[in-house]
Amino acid sequence: MNKLASGFFAIAGLGCGLASAFAQDADPALVEQARLLSEPRSQATFIRQCTVEPARFPGLGDGVAAVPAKLFDNLYYVGRTDVGAWVIKTSAGLVLIDTLYTPKDAAQIIDGGLRKLGLDPADIKIVFVTHFHGDHAGGVPYFREKGMRVMLSESDWSQLGGAPAADSIAHDGQTIMVGDTPFTVVLTPGHTPGAISLIFPVVENGVQHKAVIMELSPRGGIDVHRQAVAGIAHLAEFTGREGVDVALHPHEMIFDPAARDFIMSASTRTAGSVNPLVIGKQSMQRFARMVGTCWQARIATMEAAQK
Repeated sequence: MNKLASGFFAIAGLGCGLASAFAQDADPALVEQARLLSEPRSQATFIRQCTVEPARFPGLGDGVAAVPAKLFDNLYYVGRTDVGAWVIKTSAGLVLIDTLYTPKDAAQIIDGGLRKLGLDPADIKIVFVTHFHGDHAGGVPYFREKGMRVMLSESDWSQLGGAPAADSIAHDGQTIMVGDTPFTVVLTPGHTPGAISLIFPVVENGVQHKAVIMELSPRGGIDVHRQAVAGIAHLAEFTGREGVDVALHPHEMIFDPAARDFIMSASTRTAGSVNPLVIGKQSMQRFARMVGTCWQARIATMEAAQK
């Protein structure tokens, strides 16, 4: 483990004076560019993504069922404390994003959570899975056995035995209408070769916002990181064009601790209170540029190590 990774928590609260701490691991000029793009809400991501080999985050895999929560008028959380699952209510039924670790999780946490929220699991029309890793796709067999349409990218389906049908493949740039609600698929490789991000509308007190659930953290060498840099720039084109102002991640404890705290306590939210998941269109675009710059810093460091 590198020096910076082992000191992750020690420096996590030091704010904007972090750039020099990254010189041991990542190109300092690029890290400084990323720091200038960071904001208080994105500090956790800045620290982690500008580290060449970040340590495994404590708590991953050790979570329990979270209290089911209504996050927006049409968006619900039915995940765990360490990894998320979301449900969007449309005029034609429910859409689920990610399935947790196991069929048991899917039955007890997702379906059980929906019932606690007054929603019927039988109303799920489509299940999107951001990528094939077991903490996100582990519940896929449960929903397939129920005859539900499950969608991943073709590349990630290949890791699960192949797509069961042509309409199970999520394509880059594809917009899928479920009743009155559009879901836009954006291919964002890096964490897996076929990881997808999803853009869809959410409503807060009658006001529409646009949300993205995005998969980050490239896993691999220089070529994988180059794909990830291109992928986040590609995603930023979509989020900019569609005016995305709500950013979500499958592992909020790593991505945005403030968002995680809200999601874990949203069941006690009072009417009319501010929704911290709305970060604003400008912050969304700055976040994408910051992350891409951090990955460019990783690439520069890996390239230097090969010389």
